[in-house]
Amino acid sequence: MQLEIKKQFLKYQNAPLWWQSFKTFYHSPFIHGIILVFPADEPCYTKAAEEAAALIREHNYTLPVLFCKGGEERQDSVYNALCTAPSSCSHVLVHDSARPFFTAKLITDLVQKLEDGHKAVIPSLPLSDTIKEFAVTGDFSKIVTNTPNRNFLRSVQTPQAFSLPELMKAHKLVREEKLSITDDAMAMEELGIPVLLIDGETNNHKITYKEDLKMLEKTSFLPVSGYGYDVHKYNGNRPFVLGGVALDTDIMIEAHSDGDVLIHALMDALLSCMALGDIGRHFPDTSKEFENISSLILLDKVMQMWNKSKLTLTHADLTIICQKPKIAPYTEQIKKNMCRLLGLTEEQINVKATTEEGLGFTGNLQGIKAVALVSAVKIL
Repeated sequence: MQLEIKKQFLKYQNAPLWWQSFKTFYHSPFIHGIILVFPADEPCYTKAAEEAAALIREHNYTLPVLFCKGGEERQDSVYNALCTAPSSCSHVLVHDSARPFFTAKLITDLVQKLEDGHKAVIPSLPLSDTIKEFAVTGDFSKIVTNTPNRNFLRSVQTPQAFSLPELMKAHKLVREEKLSITDDAMAMEELGIPVLLIDGETNNHKITYKEDLKMLEKTSFLPVSGYGYDVHKYNGNRPFVLGGVALDTDIMIEAHSDGDVLIHALMDALLSCMALGDIGRHFPDTSKEFENISSLILLDKVMQMWNKSKLTLTHADLTIICQKPKIAPYTEQIKKNMCRLLGLTEEQINVKATTEEGLGFTGNLQGIKAVALVSAVKIL
């Protein structure tokens, strides 16, 4: 049974369904603005826009948000949104709010392919069912005419990522030729632009039928936290690197890897959330494989484990403890690095530095400490 009300306005966790997608986009560091397209008929549009503005204010969201009236067909709504995009916009992701369960990782995967030079990138999944083509006979019976090889078939999802100038040309062609399309990738195909398929997400379900509402039943979340602590000595032979940032100092670090104490503490905290031990277990300092290796490479390996877990990172609090050098000039750059590496916004990461007032081994300039506390939720 088809739904009787517009899917995007179904209530989910005390907000309209489209808000779930909005939040996922908002918290991606690759998104610089959002265009919300609501049905053009009044008072539906006014009510939806007012509700959206209220939600944005309530959550203190600061990312630019534009509003746009939809058209008669989906393709008309997308075209209206493209016309609303600011002139500085070079790439867009187009999404159907009836798919509220996609993740920020999918956004990252799509954007990375755009950065590689592709002009159209869409998520897809292999088919699990056999597909049949059929013809209708005179008595309205359906008779199979062909069975396509499903190894060469994929089901596609949103969000879909595009170069804005090419997508605009494609939609103008669709309008001029009065073509009917079912997704924006199809418009790019009409323009002759190659469309790259990447792996989609199995949980990126679409709400289409009334029975699909069961997917909106409240999910249970388990709060999880992880603590990480690391120490490195001074007077070693490694340059001073902190949070992936090289510090302008004569102090050298003693370490097997590059000695990035902050990244090491962060990795331990992430591994703690996953109950996977510590960095010594995964990257032992007795192994030549990890000698002088960049800690950013090791963090990437930890994040690959993280992306396979059922955890969603929500916050990271990072503390650097040393007497010298002065860390304050570098904290903003370190924070930006952390946002990029963890896929979080600046509101979700805190980086700070302190001394131990000349006490202990840090006060005696023997070394540096770092502490990391990360918060996450686990879907049950």
